[in-house]
Amino acid sequence: MFDAAKGTTGDRGHVLRPLPSRLVAGAADGEATDVDDLKSALVEYANLVGILEATQDGTVHALDDTRQKKVHAETRIRGEEVQTICLSPRLRVIPILHYDPQPMIDVLVIGGGPAGSTAATLLARKGFSVTLLERERFPRFQIGESLLPYNNDLLDRLGVSVPLSEGSYTPKYGAGFVTADGLLGYTFRFFENLPEAYHQSFQVKRAEFDELLLRNAAASGVDVREETAVTAVDLADSARATVTCANGERLEARFVVDASGHGAFLGNRIGDKIDVEELKKVAVFAHYRNVPRPEGRDAGNTIIVVLRDAWFWLIPVSADTMSVGLVVGRDHLRGCGLTPEQLLEQTIAGAPYLAERMKDAERVVTPVYVRRDFSFMMKRRTGKNFALAGDAAGFLDPIFSTGVFMAMKSGDMVADAVEQRLRGGSMRLLRRYDRTFQGALDKYFRFISNFYRREFLEVFLQPKADYGLIPVITGILAGNIFATNHRAKLALFFFFVRVQKMFGVIAPPIAWEELPGPASM
Repeated sequence: MFDAAKGTTGDRGHVLRPLPSRLVAGAADGEATDVDDLKSALVEYANLVGILEATQDGTVHALDDTRQKKVHAETRIRGEEVQTICLSPRLRVIPILHYDPQPMIDVLVIGGGPAGSTAATLLARKGFSVTLLERERFPRFQIGESLLPYNNDLLDRLGVSVPLSEGSYTPKYGAGFVTADGLLGYTFRFFENLPEAYHQSFQVKRAEFDELLLRNAAASGVDVREETAVTAVDLADSARATVTCANGERLEARFVVDASGHGAFLGNRIGDKIDVEELKKVAVFAHYRNVPRPEGRDAGNTIIVVLRDAWFWLIPVSADTMSVGLVVGRDHLRGCGLTPEQLLEQTIAGAPYLAERMKDAERVVTPVYVRRDFSFMMKRRTGKNFALAGDAAGFLDPIFSTGVFMAMKSGDMVADAVEQRLRGGSMRLLRRYDRTFQGALDKYFRFISNFYRREFLEVFLQPKADYGLIPVITGILAGNIFATNHRAKLALFFFFVRVQKMFGVIAPPIAWEELPGPASM
């Protein structure tokens, strides 16, 4: 093999001189990744050493020492390998330069959140080379601080359950719902209604939790590159994908997983993103101290406070910090005449349940955050060389805290599907993932879209214990959304909702018009 830096002696005694240092540097450092640049370097080198000559189109000919006969030499390009050889009249192969700019990556993951970290970790453990590109430096602030019990199995497989249980994360044993006037409420407790493995989950600060997952991915063999933004993805070749980074670097992978979150990098570019118009909501949120909590296991529960046409979340993300967020219609935020901070503070003051509970609260010295236009879906999430995962694959209103659960579950399913695709060429699991993920979104959509209707809340906040509906609803709230054995009871629940709308006989009515709504000028 020819050493570009040192040169070598040819088979007839002639010396092949080394490449000029500027060309050697490009080859050695992996900078000259462009094939045209490499060809130009080879042409210049061939003419330089004198025993070769080359035309401007990159065709190289060897001059035999004795007969001065031109013999064709070719540049072979095979995926990640570029090799130029020349054939002597006796068909002996003389390697001139072997240039390996960069081995092709098996899987490139865009985004280091829960979906990306999960998919990358599992794929690396399956033996694939995985590179993960994350545009920010972790830890970083993120919304979506509540985990679900049906994620516990995956957390165990990833190896992060022990750090979660031994860390400062808040145990979560249920979810409570209460009207803004405080007159009606119900708590769905996991430990009363679910198998033991799903009695508990956690509330987390996403900056800490996401970093835990990302570092776990790196420890599993993933090449994690933070502060590396992706600017383009070329999927034209179904056998590979070319990813361009903001720093100009180009990477080739056999498969790309887009886990870029709400930015939906690929979804936006391939035109398959569909906004869910009836769930065009905006979240305005901040962290507070000195917000009292219930005693016992209920202290760590998520609390949802129902207003007329809006709702609040209260999530105890640590021993002294409560995440408080208001979700309102996008048009209300635009037309209320208030800044996001004013809207948040005045709506808290106007809701009796919250005003009392937060009378001594102090906002942590952080901005009031705004997250716009929560809900969208994708027409398709998979192709021969790509898959969308997590929020990039679709996201709905966060009323049931499904974001992290769905992100990690999708990362898990995508990892299995990509393995089948790369090892056997089959699209079967990728197509199944697309259908399964959409089916889960459809179930959640049915609950979420109905949550903004009076008749649904009247049945939901006063559930009937004698039909076995409470464990089923609790399971949905805990993430048991992929099961198929509760269809009949879910159908019965929504039948009660329809009867309540028509006749009002299933549950006592809520004084809907008397509930406070979001503040305005």
